[in-house]
Amino acid sequence: MSEQYEETEESKSTYAPFIIGAGLALLLFGLIVFIPLAIAGGAIVAAGLFLLFRDTVEEKFADLKETVGESWPAGFLSKRKLGVWVFIMSEILIFGSLIVGYIFVRFSSSSWPVATQVHNVTLGMTNTIILLTSSLAMVFALVSVRAGNMRGLKIGLIGTFALGVAFLTVKLGFEWPAYYRNGFTISSGLPGSTYFVLTGLHAAHVAGGLVAVGYLIARTYQGGFTKDNHAAVENIGLYWHFVDIVWMFLFPLFYLI
Repeated sequence: MSEQYEETEESKSTYAPFIIGAGLALLLFGLIVFIPLAIAGGAIVAAGLFLLFRDTVEEKFADLKETVGESWPAGFLSKRKLGVWVFIMSEILIFGSLIVGYIFVRFSSSSWPVATQVHNVTLGMTNTIILLTSSLAMVFALVSVRAGNMRGLKIGLIGTFALGVAFLTVKLGFEWPAYYRNGFTISSGLPGSTYFVLTGLHAAHVAGGLVAVGYLIARTYQGGFTKDNHAAVENIGLYWHFVDIVWMFLFPLFYLI
């Protein structure tokens, strides 16, 4: 029965990641070009999040039954995981374009402050260690649930959540206020605006990841995962690792170079 449930869960399709990715792309494009487009993008993102929530609820309370129809051709990759990868690729395009834009502006400028004189390398390194450790905790959670170790799953997810909160606390509670006290703000020039836009967007993704990990924790305590039914843990883990990888680009670009 557990194997049948896993197949049913993974074969159910959802278009929410596509919708959310398209909405985010339109939102950021609109912020640069035309504000009404940004508003429309925000509405699309909200619709995608609603669809994702609805699909999750339907999946949770759906009766287990055999379905008759065309089978998914890529048996090695579920529709849900494919959707997550497409969403991540859309996020790569967003962050990639912003990072390339920053690099162009940074190295085309004749006067740019020395990174180590503006940014707190110690806090930046601390947050790097925190995020890398959080990825390790997420891997531990996935390995645990695959082995049927629910206690290990809880420890891994709670550790990931706590480390994500610690990252945002360092960033928003200590680092950003210190910058503003020293006059380094989003409106102080290109160095400040590029830093706060990119790190702010990343912090927003960390916050979104915390919401997703919080959902996993709640579902774990409700007995929602088993050794054969844990696709959500793996898919949300992919997103969390992506967020960590983005920071591995941002840290040296802003704090070291």
